Amino acid sequence: MSRTGNIAGPPEASASTTTVWIVDDSPLDAERARRVLAASYEVRVFVDGSALLEHLADHRPPDVLVLDWVMPGVTGIEVCRFLRGGTTPQTDMAILLLTMQTEVEQIVEGLKAGANDYLVKPYADPELLARVDALVRWNGLLDRAQKAEASLLDLLEHAPDPLLRIDGRSVITYVNGEAQRALGHAAPALVGQPLAAVLPALAREDLADAFRSARPLPDIEIGDQIYSPTVRSLPSDRSVGSTIGIRNVTDRRRKERRRLDFYSVIAHDLRSPLASLLMRTELLLRGHRGELPKEVAIDLRKMESNMQSLVALINDFLDFARMDEAAARIERAPVNLPELIAETVEDFKPLADGNLQSLRVEPSEPRPHGAAVLGDRRRLKQALANLIANAIKFTPRHGNIDVRTLVLDDALEIAIEDDGPGIASEFLPMLFQRYSRAPHRNREVGGTGLGLLIVREIVEAHGGRVGVDSMSGRGSRFWLRLPALRPDGPTTA
Repeated sequence: MSRTGNIAGPPEASASTTTVWIVDDSPLDAERARRVLAASYEVRVFVDGSALLEHLADHRPPDVLVLDWVMPGVTGIEVCRFLRGGTTPQTDMAILLLTMQTEVEQIVEGLKAGANDYLVKPYADPELLARVDALVRWNGLLDRAQKAEASLLDLLEHAPDPLLRIDGRSVITYVNGEAQRALGHAAPALVGQPLAAVLPALAREDLADAFRSARPLPDIEIGDQIYSPTVRSLPSDRSVGSTIGIRNVTDRRRKERRRLDFYSVIAHDLRSPLASLLMRTELLLRGHRGELPKEVAIDLRKMESNMQSLVALINDFLDFARMDEAAARIERAPVNLPELIAETVEDFKPLADGNLQSLRVEPSEPRPHGAAVLGDRRRLKQALANLIANAIKFTPRHGNIDVRTLVLDDALEIAIEDDGPGIASEFLPMLFQRYSRAPHRNREVGGTGLGLLIVREIVEAHGGRVGVDSMSGRGSRFWLRLPALRPDGPTTA
């Protein structure tokens, strides 16, 4: 026979009702607590721990259990331990322990047994209601968090890409079905393993760098397949850990390589005869076939200039074709920016001198950790060269071009300033787009309009940004900002 000892107890509550069960061997204390809580919750009262456990075996547990510590037979703390332990612990139910104990050790004992909160007798009625209200709110938050976690796990499990979650120590805590298929192992063999043991191509430093700066990671190979990894922090990752996606890009990379091979063949087949034509033109201009009439020499110079422009066009298109895979092929090594700037400017000195232009490197600001970035030196030099070449191209004779390095918080900026014709403000937003050029600029200057796009792609592949400050008639200032390299790793631009 069930000994519920129900005092004016309600019928069994529905699943949507917030329920509170009170367990107290004192009828007066139990009735008092019931009156306080009955206005807000469905309340059921039990006279001792045994009655509670017997009833709980066949019924849905309450949202909150108000449990007296000292009772004959099964004590409140024994009930608490039983509910929180065993083969099927009751974890969704909040427990408020009523006690006359005030010693710290005893209160700690109750909390360790599984109580969520405690209330010392005698208590004020509003305090009992407030503590139960707080536990109900806590239950609601926990329920929503668990549902969100379950929804996220379901989403991850059915995601089309392989996904892995790692904790702050880079240990795998979750793999979805696609990841298990891609890695060739079931979840039990992967969870708990260091990421470096499962995917050695993903260096921990690269992951941290990619997470902070949102820059892409290089491709990795798993068997004969190529994957493009990304790292993100999802809400379920809390404050530590990350979720890593590895998208299979095997077909895409193979198509890109075939396309690049095709472009390379075309470029080679075009550049070879052009190089031969340029060489023969130069020989003619040097008088290898005798002195040329002035008009013929002028025509040959124009032909030579057009052929050089065509070679530059071919190189631009080939570079542009490679941009889709630039991020995947970016090398990562410390690059000293002042040295790179000095070297690049030196390469362009003869061209600037020929135009009677002043091309100078301004002294850079001192930086405690040095002016270095993590990136691909060749690519960064290409971006810088494009900007300097543009400045030379659009700056008039006797003009000035200054290149400087600036320190901006945790980023380094390279600025190329000229006193050329400038650019009207309405054209600035389109300068780094495909095939865009300011229409008011010198129409005799050739080019594809791809140079600045290539600069943007290279800089963004390094986690940086590009921009321009200019006004018509007041020169231009093109800049690129890159995450500075510090002793403890790179930071975001």
